[in-house]
Amino acid sequence: MIFNRFAREARRSVEAAIEEARGLGHDSIGDEDLLLGILRAKEGRAAEALGSLGVTLEGARRESEDMLSDALASVGISLEGIRREAGDAFDMRMPEKRRIPFAPGAKRVLERALREAVRLRDNFIGSEHILLGILRNDDGTAVRMLARMGVSPEMLEDRLYVLRGRAAG
Repeated sequence: MIFNRFAREARRSVEAAIEEARGLGHDSIGDEDLLLGILRAKEGRAAEALGSLGVTLEGARRESEDMLSDALASVGISLEGIRREAGDAFDMRMPEKRRIPFAPGAKRVLERALREAVRLRDNFIGSEHILLGILRNDDGTAVRMLARMGVSPEMLEDRLYVLRGRAAG
């Protein structure tokens, strides 16, 4: 994927998403990692909108882990039990040298980000476009994480447009 139309803060968000995926042991970068990347980079309208609604990096990481724990529990596996049994040997991080690909859902988010930038007549892709791309996937992990934190796509989109209006006016 070519990132030449990405603004600096959008590039930093994607780089941070890669690091989040690596740290969480994900074998691909998903839409939840893109959300975590926006929060980790702490730049741009997307981070400002998320923060204004009480979404923090720590809270989103916790929600991601809770969702994993719930999914494992649904098939009779206890994440905490695995951690206890494995002790110090339990480390989910991916090795630094391993390249982590973008999952199909994350690729769609980035494609939607481009469409959002075009729709809004922006000459670049910013973190807000990435966030809008995330919000367009109703059944994505990131949208489910946000919903569990009490933030709907509509609330977040409204907040983004308020921030855009303030910057323009």
